[in-house]
Amino acid sequence: MAIQTLDLEEIERRGSNIYEAVLIIAKRARAINSDRIAKRKEKEILEESGYDQDLDVYDREFFEGIEHEKEINPTVLAQGELMEGKLKFRYITEEEMKLDSMPSE
Repeated sequence: MAIQTLDLEEIERRGSNIYEAVLIIAKRARAINSDRIAKRKEKEILEESGYDQDLDVYDREFFEGIEHEKEINPTVLAQGELMEGKLKFRYITEEEMKLDSMPSE
């Protein structure tokens, strides 16, 4: 699945302007990518523990390459989620910003 050309007006309807919509897509894409990295690290820990000792080193590298090729680009997934209305976002209020900047005790 490749990135599709979309009407800018359609993307703009999903946020207050096109730039906001692009930022929403980018943030979600980063979250998807972070999840994938975490899953890979988990998998590496399991592999290091010896759970897949039956596989040859070359087999493991071959299968990892195939798995990576089948993954859909995170930006494409995020773009689709935005266009389908699956992404929810909101603005942070000034009070919330003040609370975030306060040192934790």
